Amino acid sequence: MKNIKKILVIGVLVTASLIIIGCGKSDNGTSSTVNSDSTANESKVEETTKVQANKTRTKTSDFKQGETLGTIGMIDLDENSLFPKAGFIEAGGSSILGFDENKGERATCSFKQECVDKRSAEEIWHVEYSEDLERIPDILKGLTLIWDSFFEDGRMYKMYSEQQYEVIVDNTEKINYSGVDFIKEEGHIDITRKDPSNTYDPELVRTGYIAYYYFSPEGAGSSAADDVFGYGMGMAVWLIRPADMSNTEEAKTMEENYEKLKKSSEASMNTLTSYKIIYGSGK
Repeated sequence: MKNIKKILVIGVLVTASLIIIGCGKSDNGTSSTVNSDSTANESKVEETTKVQANKTRTKTSDFKQGETLGTIGMIDLDENSLFPKAGFIEAGGSSILGFDENKGERATCSFKQECVDKRSAEEIWHVEYSEDLERIPDILKGLTLIWDSFFEDGRMYKMYSEQQYEVIVDNTEKINYSGVDFIKEEGHIDITRKDPSNTYDPELVRTGYIAYYYFSPEGAGSSAADDVFGYGMGMAVWLIRPADMSNTEEAKTMEENYEKLKKSSEASMNTLTSYKIIYGSGK
């Protein structure tokens, strides 16, 4: 009988060098990899920076489903209303993957955000730290504990120890919201058998993701207290429920949901509002 992987939740470290930590790694050794050739070829950022029209919120009550992005501000996840509430996982900040709204059914879409400071990157995650926006995407894809969490608790997909996954970058571009530069990355994740002769699991399961990478400076908020939301290398990631690609109907639904994902994630990012605007006037 297969051992379903368990999530070890890493708590929030509220210290001088704070990190908002997500779900931890299980102990059964499922591996994850990044396709280095594909990443090298596809992750070159387009020269032109797109500037998006912002749907500014001026006070906290304007956010129906507010989510912080480090010290740079907040976005409104209410823009993900294209997906049913029972099928959408929020997993930002210190939250554990999944909420009561999920009602036990697998989620159609999920969202996760991370902001990693220098000390946490080097001493906890054991990854390089950089303030160079163009280097951040490759570094943060090295946070395998975070990427693992999308598949390990079963709310998105029950990935077993006999399976492995690969993050594959399809397209990147530099984009600007409210004066903040991001690298937007579109890609897919392929879940395959470690041993091709093991025919119990599907040959190929695929999901699509949208990631926005950014740098969140210390002290960028309206007050020093805003640093508690995290500073350093940041990312906001949306994914859709994986599909068995041998099932034509499932694969079609997955592709349709990915198109929804593109629209809803961009709509949410368009609501980015800085803390200076939200709290600067005391509202």
